[in-house]
Amino acid sequence: MSHFFAMLSRMKYIRRWGLMRNTQDENIQEHTLQTAMIAFHLCVLRNVRFGGKVDPQRAAVLAMYHDVTEIFTGDMPTPVKYFTPLMRKTYREVEKLAGRRLIESLPEDLRAPYESLILDAENDPVWPLVKAADTLSAYLKCLQEKHAGNTEFNEAFAGIENKLKCLHMPEVDCFMTEYAPAFLLSLDKINS
Repeated sequence: MSHFFAMLSRMKYIRRWGLMRNTQDENIQEHTLQTAMIAFHLCVLRNVRFGGKVDPQRAAVLAMYHDVTEIFTGDMPTPVKYFTPLMRKTYREVEKLAGRRLIESLPEDLRAPYESLILDAENDPVWPLVKAADTLSAYLKCLQEKHAGNTEFNEAFAGIENKLKCLHMPEVDCFMTEYAPAFLLSLDKINS
């Protein structure tokens, strides 16, 4: 019996932004779906508008698995994860162990395709777009929290917005300009 998908289903119990007061809770399963959708679209933007030749489906699948190790580690807050170089190095080792444990929950003959998604994702050519999508998802969360009057997210918003601008990725800039503002609209305004 394989526990792989039963463990993945636990993603809905891992809360994000644990050190901050949230007006709307978010779990890693929700975040992962949003990241996958954004990663797919960033690739489409790169290919259609900026002359790229990247695989949107590959980016979406990588994004689906980008946080699965948090089933074991929880969502480590960024200030903690990057507190010291040793902390970051240690956390990366824990992530690798968690990824290996998750893969080992699959039947042996089915493990290889998942290794590239869980253990070697950072070596994939579309990984920078997946990371950008991950950061955009965090940006959108901060944007919505600020819009709801939650000043707890002011510094996170400013830092993440700056990080996105420093990427110098035209598809990210396009997403921020063309899509992000709609996250501040009510359903009635979206439908009008």
